[in-house]
This record gives sequence, structure tokens and C-alpha cells, in this order.
Amino acid sequence: MRGAHVQIRHARPSDYPELHRIESDPTTAATWRYHGAVPPLEEYEPALWKQTDAILVVETLAEGRIAGYVQLHDVDLRAGHGWFSIYAGTEHRGRGAVMEGLMLFCDWVFLNTPLRWIYAHSFEQNVGAFASGFRRGESLHLGVLRERVLVDGELADVHVIGMERERWLATPVRHRLQSLAARRQANEV
Repeated sequence: MRGAHVQIRHARPSDYPELHRIESDPTTAATWRYHGAVPPLEEYEPALWKQTDAILVVETLAEGRIAGYVQLHDVDLRAGHGWFSIYAGTEHRGRGAVMEGLMLFCDWVFLNTPLRWIYAHSFEQNVGAFASGFRRGESLHLGVLRERVLVDGELADVHVIGMERERWLATPVRHRLQSLAARRQANEV
């Protein structure tokens, strides 16, 4: 799937060194996924795929470089929900490329799975990246788990972000993504 500046595609084994580099950044490694200890590259693949259903790489269209990735994990089909995690390379943080990839990812999830909800945990410093999605109604701030995770020796709050299928399918941003994809496809033919 392609957006204005990025495309998403399924991760390949040849992507693992770059994904490992992204997750080895100290800010990213502090998340509870690895508890600050990202496994060495030779042990990375099993850890990367633990409880994971899909990994979609966010690739910039201009440079063809990996900006980050989005992961679908801890899926419960009976309950109709799953979790997503989003990772951005340090050089791409705050530039919107990986968030655009997340919007494409949401479309992919809701078009290709029976999930009704996807959720994410977010540390305080990352909640702002979701703010425009909250304002536009694409995502919901569902609450805060107070002092939930130990980070650098101190308990940190964790915010819960949610995206619901029907809400996503009706959002204007999704319709813009579809229009852009249709125009791009027409120009490529």
C-alpha cells in the first residue's frame, strides 16, 4: 500500500538488520518489549516475531529507505482485537513518515483481518504524535495506566490508544488515502 510519502510492505529477513538497528536505539530499547536489552542480531528474529501476526515495514518513496515499522501482535480473534506497536528510526522521528505508515497499516488491518479494535501502549513522550488523530477522530485516547512500567529506575505512566474499525473506515483521512492510491495507480498505468 502506498501513501503520499511512504509505502508499507511485509517485512523480509533482509530487513531484520535495519529493524534491529531501529530497536537498538536507547529510546526505543527502553520499552518493556525487551526491558532495555535488545537481543543480539543473531537471536533477534524469534524475539521480533514473538506473539506477532504481521510486521509491515514503512519505506520512504523518495529514498526507498526503511523509516520504521508497525507490528500487529497479541491478536485475539474471538474478542476481535489486537495490539499494534510502531517503531521509527531516530532520523525519521517527528517527520510524519512513520505515522503515515501507521495510517496505511490501519487500513491494511481493517481490510485484511476481522479485528474490530486495535490498541497500542504509548509512553508520555509519544502521545503527542497521536494528537492530530485524536482531534480528527481516527484514534481514541482510552486512558492512562498510572506508574505501569519501570523506565530508567522510575515508574512511568502508559497511555492506551485505540482505533476502531467502523470509526477508521468512516474517517476522511482514509478516503484521502484511497483517492491518492487510485490517482497514483491511474498514473502508473
